[in-house]
Amino acid sequence: MTNDIKKIYGIEDPNLIISSVSEGTYRNKPAKIIQASYKPKAIVCPKCGSSPRNNTGKYIIVKNGSKKVDVLLTHENTGIVSMKLSKQRYRCYNCNTHWTSQIDLVQPSHNISRIIEAKVIELIAERISLKLIAKLCSVSISKVIQVLKSLETYLPKEENRWLPEVLMVDEFRSHTASEDSMSFICADGESGRLVEILESRKINYLIPHFSRYPDEERFRVKFLVTDMNAAYFQLVKDIFPNAELIIDHSHIVKHLNEAFNSFRVREVKRLKVSGKKREASKLKKNWRFLLKNRLDINISEYKKWPSFRSNKYPYLTEQMMIDRLLGFSEPLKLAYDYFHDLLDSFRRKEYERFFELLNTLPDELDEEFKGQVQNLIRYQEGITNALIHPYSNGKIEAKNTHIKTLKRVSYGFKSFSNMRIRIFLTEGLIEVNH
Repeated sequence: MTNDIKKIYGIEDPNLIISSVSEGTYRNKPAKIIQASYKPKAIVCPKCGSSPRNNTGKYIIVKNGSKKVDVLLTHENTGIVSMKLSKQRYRCYNCNTHWTSQIDLVQPSHNISRIIEAKVIELIAERISLKLIAKLCSVSISKVIQVLKSLETYLPKEENRWLPEVLMVDEFRSHTASEDSMSFICADGESGRLVEILESRKINYLIPHFSRYPDEERFRVKFLVTDMNAAYFQLVKDIFPNAELIIDHSHIVKHLNEAFNSFRVREVKRLKVSGKKREASKLKKNWRFLLKNRLDINISEYKKWPSFRSNKYPYLTEQMMIDRLLGFSEPLKLAYDYFHDLLDSFRRKEYERFFELLNTLPDELDEEFKGQVQNLIRYQEGITNALIHPYSNGKIEAKNTHIKTLKRVSYGFKSFSNMRIRIFLTEGLIEVNH
């Protein structure tokens, strides 16, 4: 029976002797209780290194009673399994040292088995709360946090720092316990593998950090993929001299959408002031259709539209409905045409046509809309590279979504270090030897 039970839990130590199994309680919860003893024979004094016997055959190390501990062995679907373990104590006559034998099943001064700790680590890698992990493993939240903190030693070491050829950089909202609530994240633009997470996104924090990387690693970076945050552009100049800048596609499209949509909002307000409340209301309700890709607009299917209930023309195509919306404002119609011309050339990756349009916008366009759109000229190099090369920040944005989910199920993080450990663990970048 002893060997069978030990095989079930993967215990290989021959000095562990199991005497019986019974029903009982562990911390007032029903549990199966395993009675066991641990009495290793050959032992050496941990302080002076004396052997059990001296040259004359006299015992130097002798048994000195035993210490009984309750060890939480495992928590299976069938319930809790606890081990009442009697560990042999010893005394060394050479240095008068007393100590208790230690078994690999449990860490020194702990009463939670390594089996449970391995289960806790496995669950920490999932996107669930620490409170739920504690409940599933029948341990305290303090124990779960203790196990989490112990994983910090498995994080990538300073001497193992590496950088990919395509480096994606971004920021995410991490926590409120720091001066800068926005943290920095970077990843490999080809494989999507996480490279580093830093507490601050500020350039005076990033430059010293990346300066500590070996020159061969910094010079390896060929492309830096970022949003239109000017602070990150400084990294190319000071840290990655061989890198070309790439502006993420989604941020360029978002910039154009926001410029046009803010102009539409101003036109809605102008129509209301001029007494055209019905037209303003229709523009407000159907704003999404004005942002829709012109190639996806339906021009053949007739249907009823809530904003255009007319006995004379009850059925309209989507294109006809949009034309009616644009008929309410001539400046909006002009902006609409140029807005979609820019988007069409961007989607077709015609960067020369894209910047030609930006540089030749007519004076009749709304000045504020025109200024917002032409602001993209400042990023000509990064946008051109974005249309030439197949890299974007899509993979790092997906990681940010996973981090948001982790923060939500964890009810936030007070400790940036704990959050960083958990992110690396969920990304599969921490290998723990149980």
